Amino acid sequence: MFADAGGIKDRILSIVRPGLFVATLGIGLGGLWAYLILDWGGYWAWDPVETGSLLPWLALVFMSHLRTRPGKTSDQTWIGAGLAAGGLALFATLVTRAGGVWASSVHTFVTSSEGTAPTDAFSRMMVLKSDAGGGVEVMTYLIVLLLFIGFWLQLQRNEQKDWKPNMSSLGLFILPFLGVLCALILGAYIDQSCDTPALSSCSVTLESTVYAYVPSFAFTFILFAPLGLEFYRGSSHIHPTNGGWSFTTLANSGEKDRTNFLFFILILIAILVFGLTDNFLYTALFLIFFTPLFFAQDATKLWAHGAAGVMLGLAGAWSGMIEILSAGAVMLFFIIPWLLAPESDETSTFSFFEKKSQQKMALWASVLVVGSYLILTLVLLLSSIDAINFEGHELYGTPFIIAFAAALFLYTNRRHEAKRNAWLLIGTLFVSVLLAIWQPTAFGMDSSTAMSTLIVRGVLAWLTLPVVLLVVVPMVKEVVITQGINRPKTPVWKRIPLGAHIVHLGLLLLLIGHVYTTVLVDRGDASHRITMVKDEIVLNGDYGYEFTGLRMTSENLEVGDGYVGIQINVYELDDGAVGDKIGTVEPGMLRFDITTDSGFVLQSKSRSEIDTLTHWSGDLVFIFDGSQANGLMQQTAQNGSDSVQLVRVTVYDLPASHMVWLGWSMMLLGMGVVVLGDISKNERLNTIQASSKEEE
Repeated sequence: MFADAGGIKDRILSIVRPGLFVATLGIGLGGLWAYLILDWGGYWAWDPVETGSLLPWLALVFMSHLRTRPGKTSDQTWIGAGLAAGGLALFATLVTRAGGVWASSVHTFVTSSEGTAPTDAFSRMMVLKSDAGGGVEVMTYLIVLLLFIGFWLQLQRNEQKDWKPNMSSLGLFILPFLGVLCALILGAYIDQSCDTPALSSCSVTLESTVYAYVPSFAFTFILFAPLGLEFYRGSSHIHPTNGGWSFTTLANSGEKDRTNFLFFILILIAILVFGLTDNFLYTALFLIFFTPLFFAQDATKLWAHGAAGVMLGLAGAWSGMIEILSAGAVMLFFIIPWLLAPESDETSTFSFFEKKSQQKMALWASVLVVGSYLILTLVLLLSSIDAINFEGHELYGTPFIIAFAAALFLYTNRRHEAKRNAWLLIGTLFVSVLLAIWQPTAFGMDSSTAMSTLIVRGVLAWLTLPVVLLVVVPMVKEVVITQGINRPKTPVWKRIPLGAHIVHLGLLLLLIGHVYTTVLVDRGDASHRITMVKDEIVLNGDYGYEFTGLRMTSENLEVGDGYVGIQINVYELDDGAVGDKIGTVEPGMLRFDITTDSGFVLQSKSRSEIDTLTHWSGDLVFIFDGSQANGLMQQTAQNGSDSVQLVRVTVYDLPASHMVWLGWSMMLLGMGVVVLGDISKNERLNTIQASSKEEE
């Protein structure tokens, strides 16, 4: 019973669960900081750095559900998922640091060189490799990331349970350290030589870096190096199979194992895909999903990898990263095993109206939906180097939210009749589509703003909200009754299923808030910018706003060298007339001066200081229009603050914004319960194992 207690699954889960808690805490705090401090007017904007931080979070969610999916998960899958999570965390750091690559981000730090920038992320990284400072850092991240992918390809080389990678390949991890060491030695030598007056050309030498002399194509060898060493050493062999269909039949004949030839076929396929897509990182993603199929003894059994490859092709076409014909060719590689496989006599027993099939769908969805959405998000990020693809994330992400909610509905209603569940879900989806077509702008706000040539924001809200709301009540019942009241003997902090469903409930609430605060709000719409005349009430939406005065100061500031704030009274509207005052806000602007040692101001930078009015239905966010800052300061310096009679401010009405923070808090609470339960479980298993050893 406890044979697997010390296995790879439990060891990884004991890291994944607290890691997921920390990742959720970090992303939520970042969103709260953006919501309360920055002038975005929301908690999420699909900025590349934000999206990069979501990738390892999705990987951890994927890993935490591998245990619950039907069937046994192999050790190779657990190890590969762990490599993916680590690689994506490294990739998120690379996105943050390589600002010259993701130029669309508002808070990356490294700038690219002068000249016309390449059109793909990898080529832009190659431009950065010549940078003496940032280039060394970015290239180090990239090499380690490519090694992660390379070892994942090596891991798929053999399906034997007792197989271990060739230990000599682990020496490849010395490559990034050698690069950093050479950069440090070179930098130390240059710094020392610059102290010598005779060396007047040292400033030119400082512009160079060790990676500047590495050809770009050399990074391809890093990707294939672990797998290449495996074939060169002949550590393992691949044999053909009599059942199913295998790519190995292209290289194997009878009992003869032509593994080297098989390796070159894989390289040729990679070259072909690179020629079709003209994108190195996309080709690397292709190899991650295709290599397991390529080496499998029966590729038709790896339908999850095939589905991931098809998703990769679709995401490439949706994002505009590759052409539609190239995407079709990519998907064809993953469909080939099922096209060429011999016909099976087995008949499918799947039926959406049967309980067994519904629960199988619900359990598989936790892995497939998260995994597919991870692929989509990653590809969209790779294509967002010059512009943030907000519409793409929201538009293509909607089906995944629907699938997630539908799977939770089927699971939480597992005790009810299967036909009732099926028709209720189908009916809800039908009503959603009908209302999306008939009343797409019924939500108001910015629901009429186009997300594509055919779809407006209101359509996405109608497609998402009904199915999400449908599962909220069953999920509350699951938390309170099934996992709560019905299990009084087990302490709350030891109930891992209870914690998991609290997380699910919190995520549902967060998604409801996300629709109202992000999907239905166009932060580029000019209707949110309001011009106010002093002491006159301006009606906008459901509220009235009155600009009453200006406050300027440069003393007693916690940060900054100067501050200007707009004082605004907010009123409710009663049948279109001004009603009671509900609060006063003061959005403003902080000034930061860059001065010389003598106190002379070289340059001034500014930052918006938002203010939020919180009431029962949600928040009103007020943002100072920074374009007027210089004019207001000059006017007040000449004529005083009372001379300012006209100001502009951006106002976002965010109903249900409380749902975002309530949902996030519930997710943290549930994850805390899961972590405590996991610790308690491991302690209990260790105690039992220790007792068993003593008895032996």
